[in-house]
Amino acid sequence: MRKPSKRADPLRTEASRVGKSRRAQRDSRSLPSWYYRVLAFSYKGDREVVPCDFDEDLSELEDDKEQERDDVKQLNGEEEQEEEEDCECDGDDSECSCQFEDDNGVDDGSESDRSYDGSDADYYYELKEEREERKLEKLQQRREKERERERERIKEEEVCAAYRSLKGVPIDSLAGQEFKLFCSDHVDHFYSDLYPTKRVSFYRLDDEGNLRLDDEDNDPRQDKTKLGSETDMLYGDIYLGADANCGFGPFRPPKRASRKAVKVRSCDGTYELSFKFLGNGFLKLSVSREMVFMSRYSASPPAPPPTAPAVFEFVGIWRDLEKEEAERQETRDRSPRETWFEMNHPMGSWNY
Repeated sequence: MRKPSKRADPLRTEASRVGKSRRAQRDSRSLPSWYYRVLAFSYKGDREVVPCDFDEDLSELEDDKEQERDDVKQLNGEEEQEEEEDCECDGDDSECSCQFEDDNGVDDGSESDRSYDGSDADYYYELKEEREERKLEKLQQRREKERERERERIKEEEVCAAYRSLKGVPIDSLAGQEFKLFCSDHVDHFYSDLYPTKRVSFYRLDDEGNLRLDDEDNDPRQDKTKLGSETDMLYGDIYLGADANCGFGPFRPPKRASRKAVKVRSCDGTYELSFKFLGNGFLKLSVSREMVFMSRYSASPPAPPPTAPAVFEFVGIWRDLEKEEAERQETRDRSPRETWFEMNHPMGSWNY
């Protein structure tokens, strides 16, 4: 049965013109720009679309607080009430285009309300769903990044408090010791799902350039109260990530805690590391951004972004390796079915 036409309301003549103009404008809109950009990967790139292909259009989320609030509602399972636009039909006409439009000129992509019916409609709604999933994934990653940054900020404050109340106490032997490194600026630029444990370690070499394992000062099980035994030169390794790590030294460590910087060159002479040994298991480390953004396996590493600080300030906290090993063993006993990756891979939990 043909739907009867509506009678014109003489009191709404002007509104009718506005409604028709709005519908004509909507009908002339194309699909959102992100769709055509991503579509090019399928047709021109001749490959499958992957989640990171949507990231270019989602980059605005960092500063778009309104969008973040919308995504939080989705994560919490809350429904959002959208304000309807004024239209001639007052929302009573199921065929009116105002029922289907969103900010991009098409509907919200739900199965019950798919306004776009072009030949590529199925693919469009498939990509739209994948984009929404990626959006929520990026939001979750952002939350994790903020939590990690807060954890590192707390560690920074802990070491800075020790720095402010520094006394010239004797420094325990550094040979064979390792420190975890923390830097909230580093989190800002490098955080990812596989964010590494940043660390620096110290060791001695014998006359032939081999690691000295027979020196009691190099044994992490030694009595930590033994003082003043370090008279040889030290070397070290720093690890900030898979592409940013190097050896350094030799250098002679101070015997007492001090705010005076001890400057050390990397083994290839390219970078300078500036240490401040604070005693009581604390240190501070300053390195240039060129070192932080180094890419050991690239012939032409990219230049650091202008937003990165010229100098990255790390704080270090001594790692009790025996205690950590005992805790790992306790966890293994509780979880005997851990995956091969966690147990054996360098990025697995047992290596940290």
